[in-house]
Amino acid sequence: MENNRTGKMQDTKTLLEEIKDMADRPVHLLAVCSGHRATEAKHHLAKLLPEEVHLHFGPGCPACLISPAFVDKLLAYSQRGNVVIATFNDLLGIPGSRSTLEKARTAGADIRVVSNIWDMLLLAKKNRRKRIVFPALGFESAAASTAAAILQAKVAGIFNFQVLTDHRRMAVCLEMALQHASFPVNGVIASGRVAASMGWDYFRPLSNKFHIPLVVSGYEPENLLEAVRALLQQMKRNSRETENLFPEAVSREGNPKSHQLLEEVFEPAEAYCNGFGTVKRAAFRIKNEYRMFDAEKVFLDVTLPEPAFAEGCLCGEIMRGEKSPAACPHFGKSCNPVNAMGACMHSEEGPCRLAFLYGPK
Repeated sequence: MENNRTGKMQDTKTLLEEIKDMADRPVHLLAVCSGHRATEAKHHLAKLLPEEVHLHFGPGCPACLISPAFVDKLLAYSQRGNVVIATFNDLLGIPGSRSTLEKARTAGADIRVVSNIWDMLLLAKKNRRKRIVFPALGFESAAASTAAAILQAKVAGIFNFQVLTDHRRMAVCLEMALQHASFPVNGVIASGRVAASMGWDYFRPLSNKFHIPLVVSGYEPENLLEAVRALLQQMKRNSRETENLFPEAVSREGNPKSHQLLEEVFEPAEAYCNGFGTVKRAAFRIKNEYRMFDAEKVFLDVTLPEPAFAEGCLCGEIMRGEKSPAACPHFGKSCNPVNAMGACMHSEEGPCRLAFLYGPK
């Protein structure tokens, strides 16, 4: 089913009234995207919802899913004299097993912050004697951009551009969250970002497999409340449909170019997911024909420490939804945005960071 909504969205008050009228029993809704978590935190939407409606959030923060080994590899690469780590700011303070990129930069490693992947290609083009390593995180929409950059680098002959990729497949991560949920999931709010790239039909198999209604939503407060209302409406009529509430950005098929890019450059691979262990087909791996751009294929002789999370960090339990950030004894004390023990606190859309900035729900 595709929602053909037209006209202006209803205001928050009207949406809340309609939700309250339908919420006649406890329901548990899962929103997987970190963007939805950020919207809820900034506007305290959970506090506005009736007590029967429980809004949970899944592992939609890609930086929060990575193993310390990912940062350990970057730190090892940065010790090479001809290597530049070109990264987004969000990754600088995420701890590896022993250190962070920020500390390595302070100690003299050539680690530069860039605003987009095309700046990294330009950096590689201007510095042919150095290897420019890009740590690539994110779900399908981000992975498509990485794939486009790799193809552009090949066409332009920029072979000193390497990617350390830990891109994740949203559908697999959502399925993982549904399988491990410690509460009965009655409905799902799916990522509008991923759906814009992959299409809203991308999520239909999960709705069918778990026999629950699923809606694709945008990121304004009214969007999120509209998604809650739509799920309650489906429950009222005992429906289990996949519904698109973001038609201005999302179509059934998504962006064909994104599909082509992902198919051309990547293949599914297993990956460690913080809080869930090793998960089959959770990640995108660079295909062998593009191995000259794969940092793991170029830097074969690196020595890494045994991966280790900070002692007492509950990021894994928080990603599973078993613990809240406030339940962590380090939250807001020894762990804060300036001195984060893990990605859940350092990442801009990490659950601990959002709880620290805007208060727990």
